[in-house]
Amino acid sequence: MQTATSDKKQVDEPPIVTTISGIMSSCLDQAKSLRLGIRSRLALFSLLLLSGVLYLGTAASPALLDDDVDAAHALVAREMLQRHDFVVMYMNGLRYLIRPPLHFWMVSASYALLGESTFATRLPVALAMMGLILLVYEFGRRLLGERTGIYGALVVATSAGMFIFTRVMLPEALYALEFTAAFYLFLRSWSGTLDARIGYWGAAACCALGMLTRGPIGAIFPVGAIVVFIALTRSWACWRELRLFSSLAIFLALAGPWHILAAIRAPGFLWQYFINENLYRAWGARVPHDYGVVPLWLWWIEHLAWFFPWSVFALFALRMCPPPRTWGREMNRAAQAHLFLFVWAGFILLFFSLEHGSRMEYYSFGAWPAISLLLGSGLARAEETGSHWLLPVQRGLAALGAITASILFLLVWTSLPTPAAEEASAILQKSHPPEFYWFSMAPLLDFSWQTFAGLRTPALLAAFSLAGASTAAWLLRKRRHHLECNVVLAVGMVGFFFAANVAYRAFEPVLSSRALAMEINNDSRRGDQIAVYGDIRFAASIGFYTHRRLWLYNASSSNLEYGSHYSDAPKVFLTDVDFPSFWNGAARVFLVVPDSLREDALKRLPRNSTWVLAKVGDKTLYSNRAGDTSVRNCSRVLPDDVGCRTTVFARGLPHANHVLQIQQPKQPSRVVGSRLPVPVSASTHFSGVIGQAFPSELSSHHIPGINVLGVGDSAVRKGLGPIFRPLPELISRV
Repeated sequence: MQTATSDKKQVDEPPIVTTISGIMSSCLDQAKSLRLGIRSRLALFSLLLLSGVLYLGTAASPALLDDDVDAAHALVAREMLQRHDFVVMYMNGLRYLIRPPLHFWMVSASYALLGESTFATRLPVALAMMGLILLVYEFGRRLLGERTGIYGALVVATSAGMFIFTRVMLPEALYALEFTAAFYLFLRSWSGTLDARIGYWGAAACCALGMLTRGPIGAIFPVGAIVVFIALTRSWACWRELRLFSSLAIFLALAGPWHILAAIRAPGFLWQYFINENLYRAWGARVPHDYGVVPLWLWWIEHLAWFFPWSVFALFALRMCPPPRTWGREMNRAAQAHLFLFVWAGFILLFFSLEHGSRMEYYSFGAWPAISLLLGSGLARAEETGSHWLLPVQRGLAALGAITASILFLLVWTSLPTPAAEEASAILQKSHPPEFYWFSMAPLLDFSWQTFAGLRTPALLAAFSLAGASTAAWLLRKRRHHLECNVVLAVGMVGFFFAANVAYRAFEPVLSSRALAMEINNDSRRGDQIAVYGDIRFAASIGFYTHRRLWLYNASSSNLEYGSHYSDAPKVFLTDVDFPSFWNGAARVFLVVPDSLREDALKRLPRNSTWVLAKVGDKTLYSNRAGDTSVRNCSRVLPDDVGCRTTVFARGLPHANHVLQIQQPKQPSRVVGSRLPVPVSASTHFSGVIGQAFPSELSSHHIPGINVLGVGDSAVRKGLGPIFRPLPELISRV
């Protein structure tokens, strides 16, 4: 009876009340939508600012690196622009048929707009990272919630691996962006929130771009992940919705033309590109075998470092996988998105776990956006449910940050008695064979006390950033300020990355040859030739910064060898049969020799016609002519509170008599020429004691034609060039 009366009252309500109630409800909904819209725009602007500062702000330095991807790929993009040939790629004048073209197209366009520079080279990757951060935010916001989108974007922006592997000209950020776009469009259409034609055709276009960026796996990975997802959800009956034939037509229309044109214009392209570079590489049978395989156990563990500091929340991410009994087309949108993220990441990780021929640290980069979204979703769910594990995990991260900072402080403190080396070769000395450095993180194993002595400032900045951010984040988490906690942690990582970039610049003379290229530019004339002992990857930046074609002497296992067999290919490879006539010819020759190959090179260089011009980092510059560059300012004040050994190179001496070693004691004293000993070996070292400046007493003795080019690496950077005149009684013995 009471229920009937209540229903009657509701029926008998005046129309005005119903109208007002509807208006108020509509206003509240609009206010909520407006508030969410403002929050979304604010989040979008903040992420754009963060990503721009971090990735654009660090794109101009350090210089392009000497390896097979950074400076070497920049040479390909530059030659593409010079030749106006956007089908067949060239490096150093030879056909380069092992990479897809999209990244090189983008860098060439950057050169056309901004000129050739380090910043222009890295601009496409920086913009791709900015786009990836914003797209991950949109992916998470649309399918998993606003906070998941924010957290996922922060993980992408401030994970250690994301920053490390976007410092060089690698296409990983580009194809990760393309994968994310393809999967976003697919899921939107699959869940019915986007027109099928837009979603599936857009996904097909993104797969085509992925193939033009990363090769066959650019299409295999997204297609494979989608097929596995459809199989797990038992949705084969819906295959007609995918518009397979029209989507395939779009894919072929975008990806096909370049492959067809390249095959027509470069006979042998299909074998070199598809078989040798991709299939044989996966089996470990590629020729040349100039790549390595990270052990599987280490490769998996490294992912904890690549996602630091967010990897501490990995267990929360694993809990986001829907139970298998719920898998099906009836799953809600969020559950489908979570399952698809696990399939996306799992497919790529499993592929490289089974593929044993070539496995580098960054090969799983295409899966990292999915892992980032899962970390963001797991963290957001833990905050919403008030997980009792959240605070202990945050406390553990604060402890880890404090421990890492303490280690950095200890290393800096312990290195205080060690003088801060001005020479890059003293900061980082490569002590392993060349193939050891095929792995991205290999130089870390060359760190020494001298390394930290030269990196005190960035080490302290990194320690303060990490310790301060992790501690502040823990305190905010205790007060349940979850969003602020994660933002503070992200900002702390930005400071950490800027410290890392400062340290990276300190290693530039070892990892890059830009300084040596500047020496060549200052001392060379038209018609002079530049050669590299070994493969071009040992000094690719020489070619980029000198704008000259390089000769390659004794370059075994080179990626360019295949291109040298074409009938119109220029001769750039020199053998032991060719080199003597090349070295003794009319042209002046500069030869760049890495330290790892120095002994081998010196066995082949004629001792009566070889001059040492400079040494920067781990490379030495030789020439067959002394040159006529004027001697520079002879003043140089040396530190008087440390002991050091400095190498001084003499211009005008054959390499058998080119090194002068000067010992600097802690108590400086001037020396007269009579304290110089006689030569002791084929490399002829002179030792003596000098004080705060080169001794004026030495000026009374001279050997005509002996002009010191510089003091170690610092001389090349600072233009030091004193005149060193030994004793007359040594003339006959020199």
